[in-house]
Amino acid sequence: MVANKSSLADKQTIVGKLTKRLKKEFGGLPKRESLPVLESLIYAICLEDVSYEEADAAYSKLVSSYHDWNEIRVTTISELESVFTGIENGEWRAMRIRHLLYYIFDHQYSYDFDGIKKKSQELIHKQLAKIKHLTPFVRNWLLQNSLGNHVIAQDTKMCRLAIWLGLLPPETTVEDSAEALKSLIRKADGLEFAYLFKCAAVSPKSKFIAKLDLAQHSADISAAETHLEELLSGKAGRRAGGTKAEAEPATTSKRGEAAEHKATSTKKAASAGKEVKETKEKESSKTAAVKKRAK
Repeated sequence: MVANKSSLADKQTIVGKLTKRLKKEFGGLPKRESLPVLESLIYAICLEDVSYEEADAAYSKLVSSYHDWNEIRVTTISELESVFTGIENGEWRAMRIRHLLYYIFDHQYSYDFDGIKKKSQELIHKQLAKIKHLTPFVRNWLLQNSLGNHVIAQDTKMCRLAIWLGLLPPETTVEDSAEALKSLIRKADGLEFAYLFKCAAVSPKSKFIAKLDLAQHSADISAAETHLEELLSGKAGRRAGGTKAEAEPATTSKRGEAAEHKATSTKKAASAGKEVKETKEKESSKTAAVKKRAK
């Protein structure tokens, strides 16, 4: 990897220019309805690694298909999964929403989670950490959008774009990326940057980044403007099409780090998939038992 000798001020200036270019491409930050804490978490689950349009459609379908949050809590994952038809990892999203609703209801017997706003930052982080399968993106989305924290919510696609542009080193994880980026962006610009960066990350022009071995990606933040321009023009995608490696060979240590991160992600995904399957099997058995008793 090329050594990045840019000062913090230089990096902030570059990110400011990237924001202006993205704003020209995707427009400014739209006015969005302010959601309560619970609804913000559920919307973030819908939004992770997909576009705002897809998340809006899924969230609207979710709230219009059921009477209230309690009905969603007690429905099966298989039924809830239909809300996410056409969106990747639909059953995984359905299970996470179920876990979230169960946690909140079991702890306070209501679905008003706004009381968390009155807690200290330490207690907020501790409570969010207790909710099973709440990803770093969903936690940080809430912290940034509902609680006003200076953090840049990053999902997997956003993190990979940041690495490809040279804003983050190749070994950066999704969990670390939000904290790593915030020093490059003023708090006042955080929401707009996160919105625009998300638009770029889920754009069809960025699809090729998912196939790249970013451990072998050599990028310096000083070239980020050029790289972004090539991405938005489609040139980067055309150039990357069919190639297995990019730029300079990675060092053995970087390859090892990337392999370790990939193995960890794969292990987490496999574990989540197994839990979804087991939950759905339990639901099927329970339904069958109820029908048997009814006879």
